[in-house]
Amino acid sequence: MAQKKASKNKKKAIKHKKPGLKKSLLIWIGSFAVLGVLILVLGRFVLGSGNGNTDFDLGIIYPSAEPTASHNAWDMREQITPNPVSQEIDYDSIPGLTNEMKYNKKLVDEKSKNIMFIGQDRVSGLYDTIGVFSIDKNNRLVKIIMIPRDLYIDYNPKVKHYLELNDRVNDPDFYKINCAYLIGPYMKHEGKFGAYSMNFLAALMKEIFDIEIHDYVRLNTEGFANIIDLFGGVYINVPYDMHYDDIYQELSIHIDAGWQYLNGRKAEGFVRYRQGNDEMGEITHSIGDFERKKNQLNFMKAFIEQHGTISNIDKIPGLIGTLNKYMKHSIGVGDILTSYMGHAKDIVIHKYPIETYTVVGKNKYMNQRSYVVIEDDVEEED
Repeated sequence: MAQKKASKNKKKAIKHKKPGLKKSLLIWIGSFAVLGVLILVLGRFVLGSGNGNTDFDLGIIYPSAEPTASHNAWDMREQITPNPVSQEIDYDSIPGLTNEMKYNKKLVDEKSKNIMFIGQDRVSGLYDTIGVFSIDKNNRLVKIIMIPRDLYIDYNPKVKHYLELNDRVNDPDFYKINCAYLIGPYMKHEGKFGAYSMNFLAALMKEIFDIEIHDYVRLNTEGFANIIDLFGGVYINVPYDMHYDDIYQELSIHIDAGWQYLNGRKAEGFVRYRQGNDEMGEITHSIGDFERKKNQLNFMKAFIEQHGTISNIDKIPGLIGTLNKYMKHSIGVGDILTSYMGHAKDIVIHKYPIETYTVVGKNKYMNQRSYVVIEDDVEEED
């Protein structure tokens, strides 16, 4: 009986009336404006308030660690080694940022509109949530692509030169993509965005994944719970019990498995959950970053499916007001009224499906760190 009741509640939660075209357009325009809220609250992160293009992240200090020798064959082959500083080498003339690092799967159409979204870890300051929201008009498709935070970046001698100038060439953390934003300011990396950090990260997306980044969005978790509550919560199938308490982060997650209604606070716990502990604080199990991203993608799909309705029109002004306080982005008002309005129209009329994909690779332990290393055998997550 309980299972039938939960199924009935689920069907009731996702049942919609067919909205009028003009009102649907308004919903989608608002959805693009709040894209970060639908996606970016996928981990522990925090950003400053207001819009802007400054590289404010440089105030964060990171511990460095010297790589040690390893008997593992992979480690010996892939040890991070500094490039000798030489006045005879014109490092800036070296093309690209990596040693021809390429992902072997085509992720987006070359004519798609791609928005990079970012979430910053509350404790370390690293970008532990990185992804791309891609709108493909040619194939009438919306795609959400997640990038693992521990992705190993094989930087070329030019980038290593700037790392060495800033005493970071032997720091293994700087070879993960979630630390890439700090390297952009070191190089004063130019691009379409005012922030060197965003220019550098967008260049990596283009070079490795062949994804042209048109805009970026980054925001914090502070307004997430309020926004979810504004929309009336989300019904979702919780894959397993989620119980975790962390007094240092003031985080308490207690969600049972099965179909559940999540208000704002529980929704935040759902997308942040990575491991469980008992009453004594002992870790009982861990789902890892890959599984957490899978839960986050499922949450995004459920949110969009349940709240793209005519009844949410009146909530858009309050939603945008909340975002202005917590978001930094590159999207101008003109873009929303012109380019994104056109995309929204197509999505509504043609009922674009939503596909999800998580970039995967082999887990490798190098230089006392765990990395995700891109190899040929990639898999798709839908």
